[in-house]
Amino acid sequence: MSLDAIIIADTGQESFSGSSPLRLDMEGRVALVQVAANYVENGGRIVPPIKGDEAMSWASAPRCNGIFLANFLKKNGFEVALIDSFHEQRDFFSGLLEEQPRALILSTTHILNKKELRGLTEEVRAMAPYLPIIAGGPLVYSSYLLLGKADQPDYDTESPKGSYLFLDVGREPDVDLYIVSRRGEHILCDALDRIRRGRSFGDLPNTATFDGQSYSFSRRVDDHSLPLELEVDWMALPDAVFESGSVTMQASNGCPYRCAFCNFVKDRGQMFVKPIDQLLREIRQVVSRGVRYIRFVDDNFRLGSEDLDIFAKRLADEEIPVHWMTMIRANTLRNADLDLLSRAGCMEVQMGLESADAQMLQNMDKQADPELYAEVIRNVLAAGINCQTCFVFGFPGETDESVRRTVDFIKGIESLDLEGVFSWAIYPFIFAPLSPIYESHARKRAGLTGYMQNWKHRTMDSDEAVRHVVEAFLELDNSGPWYGGDNIDMLLDLGREGRKEFVRCRHRFAKKAMQGQLDSQDMLVSFRELFDGRL
Repeated sequence: MSLDAIIIADTGQESFSGSSPLRLDMEGRVALVQVAANYVENGGRIVPPIKGDEAMSWASAPRCNGIFLANFLKKNGFEVALIDSFHEQRDFFSGLLEEQPRALILSTTHILNKKELRGLTEEVRAMAPYLPIIAGGPLVYSSYLLLGKADQPDYDTESPKGSYLFLDVGREPDVDLYIVSRRGEHILCDALDRIRRGRSFGDLPNTATFDGQSYSFSRRVDDHSLPLELEVDWMALPDAVFESGSVTMQASNGCPYRCAFCNFVKDRGQMFVKPIDQLLREIRQVVSRGVRYIRFVDDNFRLGSEDLDIFAKRLADEEIPVHWMTMIRANTLRNADLDLLSRAGCMEVQMGLESADAQMLQNMDKQADPELYAEVIRNVLAAGINCQTCFVFGFPGETDESVRRTVDFIKGIESLDLEGVFSWAIYPFIFAPLSPIYESHARKRAGLTGYMQNWKHRTMDSDEAVRHVVEAFLELDNSGPWYGGDNIDMLLDLGREGRKEFVRCRHRFAKKAMQGQLDSQDMLVSFRELFDGRL
């Protein structure tokens, strides 16, 4: 069977985190536990291959958007190949072109802006100039929503022209067909079928095309997918999906909250929670394919449904040999049986706390409070579950004093001697289109001007926010930023105290590197003592 399409799930670009770029570097590589071990074994040098790299970590799991698309298309009779990260798999992509695929599908779940999409299309066009390119996903649909606001005189659609599609016609990505939909899987199937049959896209609904002069949009129809269609048949996927020993998976879709800084497109009609039987079926399948770690990519695990303990009990009772992590809200965990959650294989939870200042949480419409956060984090760590927290510095109303309260909160948590490991990621506020704070009335109320990473309001500006991120990074001593690429097996081999000391040691040297005080010999000796007899 000939190849209908190649799917590209991601380009491989970094996030907007303010703390991630400050992490410790070893000879051009992020100082993951496996990199540090290699550095020690080779007397202060990195000598590839690095044992345990790109395996058994949360970050080594293939992207969920690519897995879902590949599975959906296969279930609908199409033969597809999956590129998880284009920059890392360029040679694989080149080899796939020899199979003369009919189309290329670009998912924009992890593509942040028009420039990044244009760069990707330029690279693939250089390798496959005549291959039809279809793009869809969040960037495409968000761009369409922004276009719909262009006739609102007080809504700023001028600033986003360089970041979003459809708002301008300068240096557009070379895309043949945009699928403009919250989901769009059925439209994509129709488009691939037309390519197969040699038919034009013509009256295909929920699409856009660019003729070099302007965009044309087709008629709109309701193309929602049914929850049962969203189940993944992991047994039908290629072995490459499971090579790292970890996968990403969805237990639910959507989020009912409207945090004021968040620009994710929300559609209550598309929210769903997978039935527990369906979810357990998928978990058993990936375990049978050799997976030991699952990263659930829900915005809020199972939408905060009240069946968390039921799910954990089913998982624990079946003794399925898998460990997992997820993003979850603190209030969901407040009344959960955390010991049961740990026995069910939950190794880590991520929580978007954003601030530990009560007024800032109110400004952000977080519907939470610092006391709840402190209580839940203590209980999570006491149960032996690692806790990774996310904070935002600089949202309107932020002051030096509110930042101080958040930093003191983190210092109070990192000083606790509990079983789990505590980590964090700190982001400067991003003034993003389609977020509630971007609305004209909200920005006027806050005195907020600017765009994305460059902004100012009555109490802070973006430069001050970045400065606070750096100062917090330097001040924290007994924890560190999240390193999602750490080989989990190797961390576990260090033991409880060894893991905690490794986190402290790594962060100590990251701070020295920032200050120009890094002593390579001192770092080698410290890590050698830490790893001695443990790996």
